[in-house]
Amino acid sequence: FALALPWLFFFGQSGSLGLRLSGWVLGTLGIAASLWVALNQSALGDQYGILNGNLQIAAGITLLVVVLEGARRAIGWPLPLVALIALAYGLLGQHLPGEFGHSGQPLTSFVGTLTIAEGGIWGSLTDVSVKVVAIFVIFGAVLNAGEAGRGFMNLAAAAAGRLTGGAGKVSVISSALFGSISGSASANVASTGAITLPAMARLGYPKSLAAAIEAVASSGGQIMPPLMGAGAFVMVTLTGVPYSIIAAALLPAILYFFAVWVGINAFAKRYELRGLAEEDRPQLREVAITAGFFLLPFTVLMLAMFALGKSPQYAASMAILAGAVLLFFGSDFKFSMARTLQRLETACLTSARQIAMIAAIIVCASIIIGVLGITGLGIKITSLILTGSGGLLWPSLLLTAI
Repeated sequence: FALALPWLFFFGQSGSLGLRLSGWVLGTLGIAASLWVALNQSALGDQYGILNGNLQIAAGITLLVVVLEGARRAIGWPLPLVALIALAYGLLGQHLPGEFGHSGQPLTSFVGTLTIAEGGIWGSLTDVSVKVVAIFVIFGAVLNAGEAGRGFMNLAAAAAGRLTGGAGKVSVISSALFGSISGSASANVASTGAITLPAMARLGYPKSLAAAIEAVASSGGQIMPPLMGAGAFVMVTLTGVPYSIIAAALLPAILYFFAVWVGINAFAKRYELRGLAEEDRPQLREVAITAGFFLLPFTVLMLAMFALGKSPQYAASMAILAGAVLLFFGSDFKFSMARTLQRLETACLTSARQIAMIAAIIVCASIIIGVLGITGLGIKITSLILTGSGGLLWPSLLLTAI
């Protein structure tokens, strides 16, 4: 978390001078508090989640404030607001009447459990984000730094470019392929949109339609295995099932992109939208060469995970090495040290920014999970769902989704 904070508070910050100064202050305090927990973990572990003295209470509160503000800067208000409501419930829930009240927690115990024990921001979600999610984010960044992104676009253009509404359908296929390695809607839009949006504009697509197609298709990248915006790893951690859960996620992801495809088809007939011009479609040789830049690392990943039975982390590390080797080469089969160094720099910076954003989300969500555990609200909600559904599976799933 200390390594992620500079990317949230120091680098690339815009806005007023006050906002930038507050970022430096909060980032510095957050790094200091995180390092204090790391360096004193043995002694703090003996306190069983209870803070001793004003200095420790100040450090704990600082960590919570930094987590909330870091998440706000990374993804906006919704998640931090839910975490704030959870904190308010944990501190004041004893005043609520009825079943959803709780017995109350001393401030030292409540904040301590969230900040120095493993029942809060250093819990299982943070653990899996460090050990697994970060590896897959690096994998996606390494692929995207080389020719893999171009390979996705070429394959999509060759497959759907000539169809009615072909430019929009290229956006769907490329977003699905790129989303499988990025797990980020914003990264997906920035990468695939840079090519598909101008292509749709040239073919006369209404600007609002082109933007909508790219936004909706790129959002689907967050549910496309294997990365799934860290969602799969969180599910594996909470449910205790093997990582093969991604096989269950594949069908809903395909159905999502199929629905977008059908929508584009309907709009294409209404607006008489054309496919890509022949000169804009890649040659078969170019498609075959560039596709290899993402097929080889993906093959290594899948074989290591499912054929050799390696852990997801180990398999992803093997795939990263395969992708890193490909950074030395281009589709022109020429070696350029300057180009390779540029790609390595891009891979490092991209993975750092994306890992920091995921850290902000995961650690903030861990506050909510921690409060559910401390107050017993999680068990109460589960009991309410089981009672309301009569113990039947499908009503339970519907209530859980709500």
